[in-house]
Amino acid sequence: MPLVNIATGSAFRLAVQLLAVFVVMLVLAGGVLVTAVTNTLEMETRAQLEEEMLLFGDIYDAEGLSGLTGTIEELSRQSVLFDRALGLFDKDKVHLAGQVSLMPDFVGWGKTHLTLVAASPDNEDSYHARVFQLDSMTLVVGRSTAHIDAAREQLILWLLATGLCLAAGTLLLGYLASRRSYRKLQRIGQVLKTIAAGDMNARIPVADKPDQIDLIALQMNAQLQHLATLVTGIQATATAIAHDLKTPLSHAQIALYEAGDKCDQDEDPEQEITQALSKLEQLNQTFDTILRISRIQAHTDRSNFAWVALHNLTDKIYDLLEPAAQDAGIQLSVAPHQQPELTLFCDAGMIQQLLINLLNNAITHCPAGSTVRLSAEQYGQETILTAEDNGPGIPRSERESIFKPFTRLSQSRTTPGNGLGLALVKAIADAHQARIVLADADPGLRIQVIFPKLISKS
Repeated sequence: MPLVNIATGSAFRLAVQLLAVFVVMLVLAGGVLVTAVTNTLEMETRAQLEEEMLLFGDIYDAEGLSGLTGTIEELSRQSVLFDRALGLFDKDKVHLAGQVSLMPDFVGWGKTHLTLVAASPDNEDSYHARVFQLDSMTLVVGRSTAHIDAAREQLILWLLATGLCLAAGTLLLGYLASRRSYRKLQRIGQVLKTIAAGDMNARIPVADKPDQIDLIALQMNAQLQHLATLVTGIQATATAIAHDLKTPLSHAQIALYEAGDKCDQDEDPEQEITQALSKLEQLNQTFDTILRISRIQAHTDRSNFAWVALHNLTDKIYDLLEPAAQDAGIQLSVAPHQQPELTLFCDAGMIQQLLINLLNNAITHCPAGSTVRLSAEQYGQETILTAEDNGPGIPRSERESIFKPFTRLSQSRTTPGNGLGLALVKAIADAHQARIVLADADPGLRIQVIFPKLISKS
């Protein structure tokens, strides 16, 4: 697994960005923390020095110079344990007591180097010193800054160690997350290659606890399943087209051969030519229907959609088909309009074609004396168009397939048609986000096209 592919992953890059932000925040926060701790320790040191100055003043007042000198000498012997430096000087800056051998050149507070008795020449220890006048004498009290410097160094080291650990952990987590994502992307790529090679059953594996890539994989699997269904449908449609168009083409070819033979024999070929033209016209209508279904399935523009009064539309369909129904001995009727203001947001031409196909299908396959009824109603938030007959109906086992192109049931093989009428109905329903429900009419068949509330209105 190339490291560059993992390092360029979004998870690793996010980890690097977070690390950069963390480093900046650590430097700023660390600087503030170190400064705060240093200032706090220095303030505590100064407070201790102030208390000692007051104590020495009280000793001088109570015991005089000898008592002060004795106390300073005694404390000087213990100063190694407390990093304390003491010195007492007369008005001529002559050393009187303590381990500070040279009086500083200032009075008050200061951070300086104090010269100590018997100290090495290269002693560089720094002190917080308080120098003040006690009558004609000068008293120096100091505390080493070594413990403050050591505390500051330790804090800095701990901050650096913490920063390094967190940086390593952040980069490691980013690397692991990026590697995991890269592996999942690799599996997606492999599955897509497998599908491109022709295996439409390949699917992307999804973890038990899906992350964002797994959610994308789930959507891709759903689309791959849809694609597989479409490919299967296209293959089935291509096979059906080849099968259903072969017969009329053969008939047209035979008729043209016979017309040619009659021409050779100086006979009139009009009958054969008319027969061939009829078969070719049948083929042309079939291709027109196929193209129309394809255009409806691919068309997403709803610029032709408008609110249509359904009672006007159903009355128009009745006027168009009633003569054909009478010729077939079928009684066609439209249910009374219980909701005269019922409207549907739709493509009026498509819905008209849908109803014509449904009613023509019933008229064609019902025996003489049957009744066919069309109705439009609203149920809750849904608008329902229903075509119902009392004919032979459709077996339950065959209802799932009647909306597939070129599907013709066994009992309808002797009737004219190409098996595309109900396929066109399904395409129009899908374009309107409607669903089709088939049910027994006891006897006969009831087909309902149910439009959702998003596109229905009353």
